[in-house]
Amino acid sequence: MNITPVVLGLIMAFSFGTSDFLSKGVTARIGSYRTTLYILTISGIGALFPALLLKSSFEITPFFAGILVLVAVTTFLSFASLYRAYNRGMLSLTSPIVNAYPALSVVISVVLLGATFSVGAFLALGVVIVGIVLVSTSFSDLRKRVFTGGQPVAPGIGSALLAAIFFGVSWTAFGYASEHLGYLLPALAVRIGAAAVGLALIPLVKPEIRPVSGRWVPMLLVMALLETIGIVIFSLGVTIAPSPGTISVLATFGGMSAAVTVSYAIVILKERLEINHIVGVVSLIVGVVALIYLTS
Repeated sequence: MNITPVVLGLIMAFSFGTSDFLSKGVTARIGSYRTTLYILTISGIGALFPALLLKSSFEITPFFAGILVLVAVTTFLSFASLYRAYNRGMLSLTSPIVNAYPALSVVISVVLLGATFSVGAFLALGVVIVGIVLVSTSFSDLRKRVFTGGQPVAPGIGSALLAAIFFGVSWTAFGYASEHLGYLLPALAVRIGAAAVGLALIPLVKPEIRPVSGRWVPMLLVMALLETIGIVIFSLGVTIAPSPGTISVLATFGGMSAAVTVSYAIVILKERLEINHIVGVVSLIVGVVALIYLTS
C-alpha cells in the first residue's frame, strides 16, 4: 500500500491551511493584491533551493512552454482571487468553496491526463470533498444570513468560486509539468512566473503598492515559508510517486487545508463546534482510509 502521496498531501494541507488562516489578518492590513505579490515572490525565492537536490529537465518544447505559461497565469489569478475572497468574506464560507478545486482537478486529470479511478475511488474522493465542506462550513451563519434577509450571495463568494476554478487548472497543469520537466522550471513558473504576471498587470489594475513594515513582515515571511513547503512537497510527491492519479490524490488532500484553517478558528478563536463539523471529521477519516486502500 503506497501511502506516500497521502502523507505528503496531509503535510501540504497543514502548510497551506496555516498560511490561509494567517492571511486573513494580513490581507485586511495590506490588501489582497500586495499579499499575492509578496507571497508569490518570497515563496518563489525559497522554492529555488530544493532545485539543488531534485531532478530537473531543461528540454522545453513549445507545448511545455505553453503549459508553464498557463501555470503562471492561473496561479496568479488563483492567489489574487483567494486573498480577495478571504479579505472580503468569512473564512467559514469562502474556504470550503476555494478548496473544492480537487473535484475539478480530478475531472481534468481523467479527461486530459488519462487518469483512471474505480467507482469506489471516485466515491471516496467525493466523501473527502464532502468532509472538507462540512468541516469548513458554519451552517448557523449560513442560516442566519438566509432567514434575516441578507444578500443571497455572501461577500467573497464570487472570488472564492473563481479561485477554485483557477486552482483546479493551475494544480493540474503544474503537476503535469512537474512529471515531465522535473522540479525547477515548474517551480519557477508557479511562483516567480506567477509573481511576474501580477507585476505585468499593475499598469492595468493599478493597485496600491508600497513596502510592508512592522509586525506584518514576519507574518508574511511565515506565510511564504509555509507556501514554499507546500509547493516543494507537491513537487516531491509527483517526482517520487509518478502516476496519472498522483496529482489528483495530492490535490485532494491538499484541499483538506480548509479543514486545517477552520480548526485553527475553532481552537484559537474559540468558535463553536457544530454537528456538521463532527460529521465532516468522520467523513474525512472514512474517505482518507478508503482512498488509501482503493488507490494503493
